[in-house]
Amino acid sequence: MTMTMAENGQTKDTRLQPVETMMVCLDLTDMDASLIAYAGFLAGILETPKVTFLHVIQSYDLPDRTQKGFPDVETELQQIVRNSLYQSVKQGFTEQCQWHVETRVGQDDAAVEIINYTDENPADLILIGQKPGENRRARYGKKVSAETTGDILFVPQNAALRVDPLLCASDFTDAGARAFERALGISKTAGVRLLPFFITDPTRAYFPTTTTRSTRKYEEKACETYAAFLKRYNIQPDSLPCLVELGDPMKSEAETIYAAAEKRDTGLILVGARGSTQTPTSHLGNLCESLRLLDKQIPVMIVKPDVN
Repeated sequence: MTMTMAENGQTKDTRLQPVETMMVCLDLTDMDASLIAYAGFLAGILETPKVTFLHVIQSYDLPDRTQKGFPDVETELQQIVRNSLYQSVKQGFTEQCQWHVETRVGQDDAAVEIINYTDENPADLILIGQKPGENRRARYGKKVSAETTGDILFVPQNAALRVDPLLCASDFTDAGARAFERALGISKTAGVRLLPFFITDPTRAYFPTTTTRSTRKYEEKACETYAAFLKRYNIQPDSLPCLVELGDPMKSEAETIYAAAEKRDTGLILVGARGSTQTPTSHLGNLCESLRLLDKQIPVMIVKPDVN
């Protein structure tokens, strides 16, 4: 349990709430097998007791609604799809926990139906598959990741079932604390190495010019910010060193984060920052969408700030 000092001098619990519910978005493609396997692997690490596998049947896959007997056809199709997904999950999901399969019919947009479902059945973590190449831009990923309240995990097709080492990119503010706490929890539970990662502000670092002296100044300032942040967890910087990288104005922060993760052969990336995923211009919203669009092999978890 992580403790920090409250204003009245009393300690308080700052441990991130566990992932009690996980939702996995399936689409009846080859991507499903990877998602199901990864969900089982991650549910074991996070000790998640409840997992929902959701598939939305698009309305254009159904017969004309004016036809007599349409409701029976819709119900029958849903049952066929549910049975098929149930067998897939039963075969590929290895974690011993409570799980079930849900199907819905999307009248206009599958993303809207997924969002509506999570409004009624909140999920702490939502897994979204990421196909390679241009296919990753399609489907409902952008809308779902932006408008649902749960944290988001982008899972590439055939993602490796490992999280070691774990890279956590955070701005080390109160907003970024949830990502760090989630990473710290995974590191302790799974017994894996945690690599905190901090990017300095490239707009200041490269104006008017960058010298060895100015670079060192920004790195020292970042280390001071990180050390102050760690005090709430009673962690010494020497025991958990932070990787500090000078921002590059020619690259997005998403590209910088992913390149750092690739260089260190990480198994999972966690990202936490200020702002909202619903606002593309916010720090977190920009990062979320940029990371979603990257053609990647490493899973990326977007940990949203605490709204309470």
